[in-house]
Amino acid sequence: MFPEAEGYLVDTQLPLALSERDQPLPDVAVVEGTIRDFAHAHPSRALLVVEVSETTLRLDRHTKASLYAWAGIPEYWIVNLQEWVLEVFREPAPMTGRPYGYGYRQQAIYRAGDQISPVAKPESVIPVDELLPPQGIL
Repeated sequence: MFPEAEGYLVDTQLPLALSERDQPLPDVAVVEGTIRDFAHAHPSRALLVVEVSETTLRLDRHTKASLYAWAGIPEYWIVNLQEWVLEVFREPAPMTGRPYGYGYRQQAIYRAGDQISPVAKPESVIPVDELLPPQGIL
């Protein structure tokens, strides 16, 4: 999706240091740079954050989406294992009534058979089937 050779690092289940008190552990974060850039500190920004969600779906849709939007993360994906879809959130913006006062203007659902291109790398086309585990495996 974002090969490190091209200046991107795919970070799995490591903290994103969004603020001193907010350091979520996303399942996947795509950040600019190489592993050497983060030898002494966790990344504080990401181009894309992905959460794999089954039992935490409400938290991921509301609280985490608001946190990531507040942090200016341009794109947030939820691999929704309850409904077997990819939920895509784009365009962070201030929004009243959200936990961090921010949310995403664009929200879309992608299903098996669909394809998606990340905002930061629109020439990359990813089949949604590759993001969803085979049905019946969980």
